[in-house]
Amino acid sequence: MVLKKEEPQDPAVAFRYPRVITYKHSLGYQSKFAHALKMGRIIATKCPVDGRCTVPPRIVCPMHHVRQTEWVDQGQRGKLISAFKINFPMFDSRTGDLKTWEYPIVAIELEGSARMDGWCAETDTSKLKTGMILEAIWRPPEERKGRVDDILYWKPVE
Repeated sequence: MVLKKEEPQDPAVAFRYPRVITYKHSLGYQSKFAHALKMGRIIATKCPVDGRCTVPPRIVCPMHHVRQTEWVDQGQRGKLISAFKINFPMFDSRTGDLKTWEYPIVAIELEGSARMDGWCAETDTSKLKTGMILEAIWRPPEERKGRVDDILYWKPVE
């Protein structure tokens, strides 16, 4: 028996892009962290075994695999651990645009001992020294969305 391939009866549906799709997403355990960012604070979860703090917060300590229930304020300053600058164009994951990055990316150990990354206001990487103190510069309160990029950049403290 030979089966006959039937043509679809309905014409194909065409979509025009870009599409705007509105949706709501629950951050779950991260909600407290996002709310703190909106308020201009950085908070972390603390391991009950060794006191290590993690940003972004995690329910389970990545080292000891125990539940982390304590939240710790990390302050507005931190020590520079490392810095590097991207000297070639890359895609911006939020916009999809190809752009060059003027500011160096820095790794910071916060006052509360958690570590996080960010952009640095000092564009001359030769002026950035390991151990120097950096301070968070935030978006204006009315523009904050509860995301890590609410911290616009880190500025060296003089």
